[in-house]
Amino acid sequence: MKNLIIFIGVLSIVLNTLIGLIVSDYKTLNFLLVDLSIALSVGIIYFVVCSKIANGFKIGLILLLFFTGVVRCLCVAFIPSVLENNILILVAVGILLLELACAASALFAVKSK
Repeated sequence: MKNLIIFIGVLSIVLNTLIGLIVSDYKTLNFLLVDLSIALSVGIIYFVVCSKIANGFKIGLILLLFFTGVVRCLCVAFIPSVLENNILILVAVGILLLELACAASALFAVKSK
């Protein structure tokens, strides 16, 4: 399972990079931010899979992290080139902070037992 997560993440990054290089309307900043977002999502999900939380909570947290990761990738894929007053960047950073808080709370819940 752990190797599958990393394999799918690397495959997604390679596919996104190839699409970014082939499609002329897909800006370089956008596909690089999507690559970073995919890498962060894979890292957080891998961390949760390796943690010692109960399987029921782990499955729910992984599904939540996957869904929020997809939403974050869509946000950064469609950001305009102007970074000032950009609501999509704020949403993407907010989602990332939510994901990190969920992963940290899972870690601290296990350590407190």
